[in-house]
Amino acid sequence: MDLLQHARDLYRAGRMHDALEAAQAACDRAPKDAGAWWLLGLISRHTAMPAASDEAFRRAVELDHGLVLPVRVSGERFYALVEEALAALPAPAGGRPPAAAAFRVQPVPTADQVRAGVDPDALTLREPAPHHPLVVFQVNHENRAGTEDALRGLLRRSLSN
Repeated sequence: MDLLQHARDLYRAGRMHDALEAAQAACDRAPKDAGAWWLLGLISRHTAMPAASDEAFRRAVELDHGLVLPVRVSGERFYALVEEALAALPAPAGGRPPAAAAFRVQPVPTADQVRAGVDPDALTLREPAPHHPLVVFQVNHENRAGTEDALRGLLRRSLSN
C-alpha cells in the first residue's frame, strides 16, 4: 500500500499517532510531495504539535504555490469571529436567531470523535440532541483560510449549513 494513502487511512480512522509516523515516513520518502507535507501538517495539529504542523504547512506551500498557508488567530479572536458569523445569519422561519444558538469551540475533533465517525477535517459538529451545543472546530477552519477575512467568510458559510 502507498505510504501516503496509508497515513490518510490511519488519520481518517482516528489513529493519529500511527498516522503521524506514516506521514513522516511519506515525507521522508517523497520530500517534494506537497500533499504529504500538508497531511503531516494536519496530523501534527491533531497530535498537539503546532510548531511541527506549521513547519509542515510551510513546506507544503513552498512546494505547491496553489496552497495557502493557514491563518492562526487566538482562541478569543476565533470565538468573537464565530459570534459575529452567527449574528450575521438570518433567523430561520419560526426559529430562534442563530446568534442565540449555543456553541462551543474545540481545536479539532478528538481521536474518539473521529473513531466514532466524525471527519478529522470537519468544520462543525451538530449533535442531534437538543441540549448539545454546536461544536465549531477552530484549527480546521484556520487550516482552510489564509487570512482573517477568508476565515470570517468560511465561518459564515460553515455555520449557515
